[in-house]
Amino acid sequence: MAEELYGIVSTLDEEHQDAIWRLWAEVERAFGVSISDTHVPHFTYHCAKSYAPAVHDLLASIAATTAPVATASFFIGVFDAPPPLFFLPLARTDALSAMHRRLWAELDSIATGVMDRYAADRWFATVNLAPDLETDISRELLLFLLKRDFQWQVTVDNVCILHDTGERQIIEARFDFKG
Repeated sequence: MAEELYGIVSTLDEEHQDAIWRLWAEVERAFGVSISDTHVPHFTYHCAKSYAPAVHDLLASIAATTAPVATASFFIGVFDAPPPLFFLPLARTDALSAMHRRLWAELDSIATGVMDRYAADRWFATVNLAPDLETDISRELLLFLLKRDFQWQVTVDNVCILHDTGERQIIEARFDFKG
């Protein structure tokens, strides 16, 4: 990590959030790396250098009228970057896509320095399985990950403000879906 950013994200339901935390602990033990001290399991809808204070009221309003969203994962994906990044893609359901579009439309006027890689034409929800490793253990890590079952049924039930300080990620606010 290097640059300070903010993200509008969702954490996974409790069962799968705990599964990612356990996976990260296993990866840390098996490969001598550190993940859980600096990262939070999540997927990102929108990312920017900053958001106006109104973001809290906006997300609270959206969460109050949004029902939990069901999605699923089926396979492991890889971003081909040095070193490769392994992730869990979540199925892009109509409800998840609608949430993403709504967030992008409503955050437009209160965000600065928006990262367009999360824009609608490119976006899909991904949960990092071993984020930002400084050494390339991809060959060993792939074999390690392929031994696990990632065919999950996931309920998305929140939207959060994540602050990436450049050193670690912090959930600054969480808004549970109540619709």
